[in-house]
Amino acid sequence: MARFTTLPRALLFDLDGTLADTIVQLAMAARKSAEAIGVEAPDNRTIQEYVGNGVNLLLIRTILGRFDVTCEDLDPLLLKRARSVFNEIYAEGLKENFRLYDGVLEGLNYFKSLAIKLAVVTNKPQIFAVPLLKHMGVYSLFDYVLGGEVLPVRKPDPLPLEHCLLKLGVDHSEAMMVGDSDNDVLAGINAGVGTVFFTYGYNRHNLSSLNIDYSFDSFYDLIHLIENLAR
Repeated sequence: MARFTTLPRALLFDLDGTLADTIVQLAMAARKSAEAIGVEAPDNRTIQEYVGNGVNLLLIRTILGRFDVTCEDLDPLLLKRARSVFNEIYAEGLKENFRLYDGVLEGLNYFKSLAIKLAVVTNKPQIFAVPLLKHMGVYSLFDYVLGGEVLPVRKPDPLPLEHCLLKLGVDHSEAMMVGDSDNDVLAGINAGVGTVFFTYGYNRHNLSSLNIDYSFDSFYDLIHLIENLAR
């Protein structure tokens, strides 16, 4: 299971459900977007299960009330209206209703002290990911941030990870993808990097069939792994 015997040169992190609990922000904006087009939105717990594949799919799932949807399942004009409301509400709410998970700030600073390059690779649009990280006070700790809608594809496609590694100047064999969902694990596997799965986030699928390198219940577990590899 433990494929790394030396320190990785890069750690690539998902954002929502991995570094921070942001579901209140997301649910509030998604709910108001649905209400703007006359739809009663589900509760926060249900919306949490809809997170992970970008804003448009989050909105379509919230509006239609089911997970298995495609972008073709909703009238594009309705989606455009809902997305406009979401963009406004969510941008205004980024400065509040978030919580860094225990150990995240400590861990990121420790990883930086070891000269490990850090990046965020999220399906959250870039226009939201960067200001959110700044509000959290951790933006300066990352060498690169890649949000959704910058590239033509998102996780679980390997391209976002490959793009980040190219920017960081790190080979895939020297990197780990850290996240809380199947999108993160599959992106890591598809890109040929190490995979770290956190059980505490917004994951919704049983990933036991995937060849995950490390599965942790706490961010501190990742810190301990890096400490052991640094010895």
